Formats: sequence, C-alpha cells, structure tokens
Amino acid sequence: MCIAFSPTSELSFVLAFQMAESLLQMVIENLSAFVQDELATLWGVHSQIQELSGNLAAIHAVLQDAEEKQIRERAVKLWLQKLSDAAHVLDDILDECSIESNRLHSEQCLTRLDPVTIMFRRDIGKRMKEMVDRFRQIDEERRRFELRGRVPERQQEDEAWRQTCSGITEHNIYGREQDTENILEFLSRSADSSNDLSVYPIVGMGGLGKTTLVRWVYNDKKVIEHFDLRIWVCVSTEVNTMRILESIVESTRGHNPNLSTLEAMKNKVQEVLLGKRYLLVLDDVWSTDKWEDLKSVLLCGGGTKGAAILVTTRVESVASVMGTCPAHHLSPLSEDDNWLLFKYHAFGSDKVERRELVAIGKEIVKKCGGSPLASKALGSLLRNKKEEIQWVNVLESKFWDILEDDAIIVRALKISYFHLKLSLRQCFAFCAIFPQDFRMEKEQLIHLWMANGLIKSKGKLEIEDVGNEAWEELCQRSFFQEVEIDELGRTTFKMHDLFHELAQSIMGEECRVYDESASLTNLSTRVHHVTCLKPEREVNMDPFKKAESLRSMINLYPLDDHRNLNGLPPFNSLRALRTNASQLSELKSLTHLRYLNLRSSGITTLPECVSRLQKLQILKLERCENLSCLPKHLTQLKDLRHLLIEYCHSLVEMPPNIGELKCLRTLNLFIVDKKEGRGLSELRDLQLGGKLRIKGLENVINEGDARDANLSAKKKLENLYLSWGSSDSRRGANAERILEALEPPSNLKSFGMNGYSGVELPSWMQNTSILSSLVMVILYDCKNCKHLPPLGKLPHLTVLYVSGMKDVKYIDEDSYDGVDEKAFKSLKDLTLSKLPNLEGMLGDERVEMLPLLSKLKVSCVPKIKLPLLPSLEHIWIKGTGSDSDHSDSEGMASILEAIGQNMQHVKTLCISDFPKLKALPHELSSLSSLQKLEIYGGDELESFSENVLQGLCSLQSLTIHSCKKLRSLSEGVGHLTRLESLDIMICPKLVTLPSNMNKLVSLRGVLIACCDTLPEGLQHVPSLQSLEVYESNSIPEWLGEITSLQKLELTRVRLRSLPSSFRNLTSLRELSIDGCHKELQKRCTRVTGQDWQAIAHIPQFKLIPIHEETFSDKIRSKWRSWQLRRDRHRGRHHFAKDDRFDILVERLFYWYKM
Repeated sequence: MCIAFSPTSELSFVLAFQMAESLLQMVIENLSAFVQDELATLWGVHSQIQELSGNLAAIHAVLQDAEEKQIRERAVKLWLQKLSDAAHVLDDILDECSIESNRLHSEQCLTRLDPVTIMFRRDIGKRMKEMVDRFRQIDEERRRFELRGRVPERQQEDEAWRQTCSGITEHNIYGREQDTENILEFLSRSADSSNDLSVYPIVGMGGLGKTTLVRWVYNDKKVIEHFDLRIWVCVSTEVNTMRILESIVESTRGHNPNLSTLEAMKNKVQEVLLGKRYLLVLDDVWSTDKWEDLKSVLLCGGGTKGAAILVTTRVESVASVMGTCPAHHLSPLSEDDNWLLFKYHAFGSDKVERRELVAIGKEIVKKCGGSPLASKALGSLLRNKKEEIQWVNVLESKFWDILEDDAIIVRALKISYFHLKLSLRQCFAFCAIFPQDFRMEKEQLIHLWMANGLIKSKGKLEIEDVGNEAWEELCQRSFFQEVEIDELGRTTFKMHDLFHELAQSIMGEECRVYDESASLTNLSTRVHHVTCLKPEREVNMDPFKKAESLRSMINLYPLDDHRNLNGLPPFNSLRALRTNASQLSELKSLTHLRYLNLRSSGITTLPECVSRLQKLQILKLERCENLSCLPKHLTQLKDLRHLLIEYCHSLVEMPPNIGELKCLRTLNLFIVDKKEGRGLSELRDLQLGGKLRIKGLENVINEGDARDANLSAKKKLENLYLSWGSSDSRRGANAERILEALEPPSNLKSFGMNGYSGVELPSWMQNTSILSSLVMVILYDCKNCKHLPPLGKLPHLTVLYVSGMKDVKYIDEDSYDGVDEKAFKSLKDLTLSKLPNLEGMLGDERVEMLPLLSKLKVSCVPKIKLPLLPSLEHIWIKGTGSDSDHSDSEGMASILEAIGQNMQHVKTLCISDFPKLKALPHELSSLSSLQKLEIYGGDELESFSENVLQGLCSLQSLTIHSCKKLRSLSEGVGHLTRLESLDIMICPKLVTLPSNMNKLVSLRGVLIACCDTLPEGLQHVPSLQSLEVYESNSIPEWLGEITSLQKLELTRVRLRSLPSSFRNLTSLRELSIDGCHKELQKRCTRVTGQDWQAIAHIPQFKLIPIHEETFSDKIRSKWRSWQLRRDRHRGRHHFAKDDRFDILVERLFYWYKM
C-alpha cells in the first residue's frame, strides 16, 4: 500500500484557510502600523487604506467558518486562494511604501515636490486603487457564500515543553525484535555465503518504521564489526544514478568527489568498493528504472562476496525486481507495542501515568492502526498536556471522519498538525522548500523564517529566540527527526518523508523544488518559494517571471567554483535569495530582501547598492575567495542582525563604524585597522553571539582599546578566535596587555589564538572557571609562549591543536591534587606540531591522562614521550624532513616504542618525513589491529623487516611513497593475508616484489606511480582486480598473466605499442590509457589497428591523447603566474600565515565530527 498526500485532497482545502489567515493577520497589522505612522497620509492613500482595513477585518472575522465550508465547497477554497494571492501583493505594496518612506527620512527629503517622490506617490495610488477593487470583489464573494463570523477558539499555550530536551532520542524500537533478528540473520549468514550481490527488500506502507528498523540494524555492533564499509543512501522518489553514486563516495570518503561525468563517478565508486565486504542501505526506493545500471556498477566493484544491500520501499514491484530473496513485509505494530511507543512519547520515562489519561490514550492508539509514526506524532502532541479535555479533543477530532479517504497514518499526522499554533503551522509548512531527506541546518531555517515574516519578536524575546522556541516545539512534537547536535552546539535535522509530503501538500503551488527532472511549463502564478537543485546557469528564469509575488529563491546546488557568470533573478518581491551569481547589478532592485546568501561567487567587491537594501537582516558571504572589500556604507543597514563571512580569505578590511549596526547579533569576522572607525571600540555596544574571529590585533595600540571591545559582557558569544598578523617579539609586552583586556565570557565552547607574541598568558587563561565550557582549543604560532593554560583540567575539552611554540616543555604544567584525578579526561583529538622542546603532556607524571584519546597527530616534536593511550586508534607522525636533524629519529623511536607497548588498538598509522629512517622499528610488529599503514619520505629506508610485517595480521591498506632507496618488501609480505590495497609511489629501485606474493589472497587493488617499470612479482597476486599505473617507462609482457584483472588504468605511460599478452586479460572490463602517444592511438584504432585484436574483447575502452601545449595555453599559464605574484605582493596570497590559521579554524569548526 502506498500513501501519498494529494494536493487535491481535503487537506489542501483546509490549508488554503491556514495560509490565508496567517498572511491576512500580518497584512492587517501592517495596515494598522501604516496608519499610525501617517504613511497613508504621506502617500495620499488614506481613503483606500480605510476601505481595505474595513474589508479585511470583515473577511478575517469569517475565516473560521470558511475553514469548514471549503472542505466540501470548492468555490470557497478557490476564494481563499484569491484572498491569499491578493494579500501577498498588498503586503508587497505596503513594504515598498515603508522602504520609500525610510529612504526619504534618511535623506532628509520629506517633500512632496521631489520628482522621484511624486512618481512613487502616483504609482502607489494607482496600485492601491487596484487592490481596493480586488478586495472589494473578494468581499462581495464572501457575502454570496453567506459566511458567518465566529469567535475564534483560543488554543491553550503549552509552556512545559520548553523545560524538556530539544528532541526525543529513540532508545528502543518497540515490537520489532523478530524483524531485527531476521535481517541480522540474512546479513550474517545468507549474504555472507553468497558470491553474488545479495539484496534484501523490506516492504511496508509509509510510517510503519522501515527506516527506523534498518537504522537500528545498521548501527548494531555486530553489523559494524562484520562489514568493512557501511553506506547509507536515501534514494527517495526520483532515482538519480549520479546522485546515488555520489552519495556512496561521500559517505565513505567524507567529502563530495565533485566529478562531472557519470563515467568518472562509476570509476570512483568501483575504486571505493573494490574488495570490500560492504553494507549498502538504499532507503525509500520508489522506482526500479535505473536499477540495472546501478547494479552493474556495484558488481564491477568486484569482491562482492558477503556484500549486501538493504532496500526499503513502499512499492511491492520494487521489492520483486531488486530483491535476491523473498521480501520482508513489515506488519503494523500490535496494539500493546504501539501503546508502549505512544506512552513513551506522551508521558516520558519518568512521569506518573494518570489512569483517566491512560484510558483515553489507549483509545487513541486503536485509531492509529498499528502505525509507529502516528503513535509517535500523537503521543508527542499530548506530551505535557495535563487536562483530560485536551486528550478527548484528539480522540474525538472531526478530522478522523472528515478525512476518511486518507490512510490512518495521514489522518494522525494532520490531526497533529492542526493542533499546532497557527504560527507553528506556517513554520512547519515552509520546510517544504527543502528537498525530501535533506539535512537542514537549524540556524539557516530560522533565518529563512525571519526573512519571510513567519516569526517576530515577542516581548523581551528577540526574534531568534522566538525562532528557537518554534523549532524546539516542532522537534518536541516529532515533526523533525534525526536531530544531530555537535559539541559546539550546531544543530542539523531531517523530516520523515510523510511529514515532508504533508508540508508539500500544505504549500501546494506556492512552493517548487526545481531539479533536473522538473518541468516549468505549467508553473503557477501563485508560486512564492523556489529551490534550485541544479546549477543556476542552467536554470531558465523566464517561467518565473509570471509569478505574482516570488518570495524565496534558494540555490542548494553544491557548487564550489565560480562558473556562474549570470546575473541575479529579476524578481523584485524576493525576501530571501541564496545564489552563486557573479553579476550583482540587479541587487539594487531587490529592495524587499531580508536574507542574502552569496556562496562561491566570483565577485571581487560587494557592490555599494547592498547598502541600500534597507530591510536586509541576514547577509551571508561564503567561499567568495576573491572578495576583497565590503561596501563602505554598510552601516546604513539598520535592520541587519547577522553578518556572516566564511572562507573569504581575500577580505582585508571591514567597513568603518560597524558599531552603528545596533541590531547586529552575529558578526563572525572583524578585522582591526588603525583607520578611524575600524578599532575594537566598534564592538563595545554590540550584543554579539555565536562565533567571532578578530584579526589584525597587531593594530591595537593599547589595552584600553582592547577593553573597549567589551568581550566579557557578550554572554551569547560561544566561539572566539584572536589573530595577530605579526608576532614581532618587540611588541610582546603590548600583546600581553591587550590579551589580558580581551577576557571573554565564561561560556565559550571554542577558543583559538594565532600569532600572539607575548611570553606570558593573561590571568583569565589560567582561570579554569572561565575556560570550563571549552570543547575546542587552538593555539597556533604563539612562538614566545613558555607556559600554557591548565588545559588538562578542562572537563569538556575534546579537540586540542597546539603548534609553533619553541619553548613549551609540557602542555599542562599545573599541579594535580590527587593521583586519582584524570587529566584531559574528554580529549579525543590531539594535534602537536612544531614544538621542538615539548617533552610530555603533563609535568606531573603520576596523573592518569587521555583515557578517550582516539586521534593523535605529532609533527616536528622530536622530544615527546607519550603516556599510556588506551583508546588511541589513529596516529600520524611527521618529522622535520631535515637530513641533519638526528633528534627526529630519536623522537619517532620514542613514539613508536610507546605505540608498540601500549596502543594495541591502533588502526591507522602514518609516518612521514623521516629521511634518516633506515628500517621500520620492530615495535610495529605488536600492532595486531593495524588496518592502514602509510609511509612517506623515508629516503634511507631500504627494506621492510619480515618480523614487523609478520605482526601486522590485520593490515588492509599499505601505502609507500617517496622511499627512493627501497629495494625490498621482504618475504614478510606473505603474512599480510588481509591486505586489500597496495600503493607504491616514487620508489624507483623497487623493481622486484617478494616471491610469495601469491599468498596475498585478499589483495584487489594496486597503484604503481612514478616508478620506471612495474615490479616483477606482481603477476603472482591471485585475485588482483584493479591496477593503476602512473608515469612509467614501460609495461612488461608478463602483465597478461594477471588474468583476474578487471580494471586497468595507464596514465602518462610511455607506450608506443601494447604488449601482445593483453589478449590474455579475459576478465578485463575497463581499460583506460590517458596521455596516449599518437603512434599507440593509431595502433589501437578499432578493427584496423595493429593492437586492436589484443583489446577487442574489453567492453569499456578509453584513449585520451597527450595534450600538447598551444600558444594560448602558454599565455594563460603566464597570466596565472602573474596573478599569483600580484596576490603575493598585495599580501592576500591564500597561504599567508593568517589564512592558514583561518583555514584550520574553519576546517575544525565545520568538518570535525565530535
């Protein structure tokens, strides 16, 4: 059974009322303010405003009656739509009047004889007359429907929910024990014994908990241990092979590969899956159109023994086509199990269950028809409702009967929706602007609510606080799910697909998500919100021009370059715009804008016309890497609340007098300058919160100026980063006084400091009560510091990065009261870099420390002695790279000794830049859990010890790079029976592999780069499936002996002909030769070429000829070189010290998963 929300269902009739009422209420309030501010008199439309106010008041009084009648009468529904459309246009007109009045006031030009004012007054008069006629007609229709006025029912406010957590975490799944056991049985036995790809389909109607069940299995400890890779992809209604493959790579590699062709993406997926036993979840599949294409890619990955796919779907035919075994049909929950779920959400785990409410609750559960989502939604609705009548109202809701054509789950979700306050209904419905299964950012959503007027300040609560409360209540009532809150407080979440469909049905024609498959031929004039999921340069804007009042144009396409040279969409009514356009001249006409987000735009300056966008509340600039300056008159934006600047590393100065923006609540970058109006005193009266980076502190004259920043009073500030552009030791004393005066509030979650030239740290950095909330600390290039804060005593510190301090001996020299106290008790990720005299973490060696540390990066720290690290899993060790620094080898020996002695859980080890390293330390032989070993820059390394390799029984990946004297891997390689991938790069003397390569039964992929030839012995690997060769002088004839090979890539290999043995590669499915010589290209000509018979059997064959540099190429190369020199001269080169710190902060802040 499939469940869907049809836009022609009863719901769309009801929702026409909801949207009309909310917008009408806002317009009536604006009309009232229009009269009070005497704007109606100023623009000569007083009589029109009076008539409009009367008509709208009469219409508003009958809206509740219209709500019920339009369910049965289509004419009333259409009338409500007309009302909503007219209200949008009237709202635009009133906003324009407000904007023009503000302009006149700011220019002190309150005269009616000004030509511009006269023309505007005439235009507004004409348009207001049209609106009067339009609403007069709507009011006349109201009379024909005989709608009656009613006293609106007042919804009781729920306050208790504010005292609970922001989301209910599912600690258990009810009634699915047998389902879980069946799936686990399939994964561990049936799939494991199959040589083919095993696909297990799970079928059930929407809201039965298919995704919840599979997520529970996906995170089961036995599943995590059983599979090498686990990948989760939500397919949703539109099957897009490129997007699915992209998601597979992104979920395994942690980043988007940004490959432009389907072929390249297929190759990348096969590389990722090669030889892996993986679990792939394809969630919410609706169609099998592209299944065979996707399946062929997965099969080409090779090594699929034990690989499994779990498919969730509502469609029986999908299960029958995709499944390799009978479908698992998910049944509705039993009444008892559904009651347990309902009870958990309605009463919580620690509340008294009142008998009379339990009886009503069990009757409600009966109506839920075994749907977990229905029980969860209605249970969440009744959470904290204490009155019996409130529960009875849900049980006896008219919507159980009015919506009788809908499935039970749909009725339950609608009842939950209709019990929201009107303001919350608007906020929820707006979420339809995001595509299905999209992970939304809480902050971005609240900003978009603000821009579209869906929330407003309330009493002492600022508008952002109101938005937070709205989000919290929607989350508490289960409209949002899969909430993730990182250690720094950033929140993301999703919506269940049925809730998303509910939001879409509410918005109807008013909201449009535009992707590759969308057609704009029948675009409604009623569309107000548009989301683009494709590059803007490919979007035809013409169909949108017929929209009467387009409010939001949001580009969510993940574009990271500056290819969009188009201009802005010409829609003057826009309130919210997210774009990567580079031509911004049209901004001057987008006067209604409240939200402007420029992302990956190629602009070099933000045009001055931005300063005239009076209503702008949020200005967000992301990845505009060429942006060097902001408008000088930005302080004219008196309503601006959030100025967010990220990854704009060319920006060198701020506009003057930023302190005049009294409404500003977020300013995440401030660059100090000696020029007037650009000092720290500009921050004094700003009530800033969130994140703040202060750069250019070398320009602060004295501590008085620093104290003027008034940082300690900014209680909502959570992340602070301070940066000096010069670490001149002569300024050290001044820097100490300045840092002392920059004391932050005590609630900071992250703190970073760069280029500090002082010797001593301020008193507030020694005060653990001020630092106690810190989760992340970055101390970068503070060269003269000798002592650090008592970081080991910070209870929540999770990430620590310390670099560039020549005199520091211990990270924490503080004394500890007792040996039972643990130091760094929450630290998980530690980076130590360029600390030549660092000896240890603590001066007090008796103290137990670092119990949770899982990631350790040590670079150029030759004297370090590591303690016991019981949880360490990933370690990177980097030397100075200097041939003359003998302490490097000693330092690494100390580290590796510690690794070998007490870090048996290490899974990843990377060793780089130790040119004097002659042999791998024997301590490595004890790393029985090691899965990945990488060695870079071992210039003196000649061989691998057999004893060391013998102990690496779990090794899956081995990378050897730039070991120029390496001659042998030793016979110990034969012990690496689990090795799956081997990469050898720039090892010119490694020409022979050990004789026992035939024992590497798991080895599936090999990469050989910058070696004169392929090392002899490779042909003995029994199951090699993928071979990549880069920059080699020849390909040996014995390559044809690797008959298991399925994929061969040759790049810049100096070949004029192919070995005849290629004809023996009967399993080869793909052959790619990049940088192919003209002679070889001729010999491989289809049918007639001399080498054609050797490759004719290969299904996918690709030749890319050598690119010969043209005169134009040389000119472009010289032009790029000149630009690079120019940027360096201007001091804006992207790898300047300041920028490195900024990039580090951004990387840790945005990408680190804690």
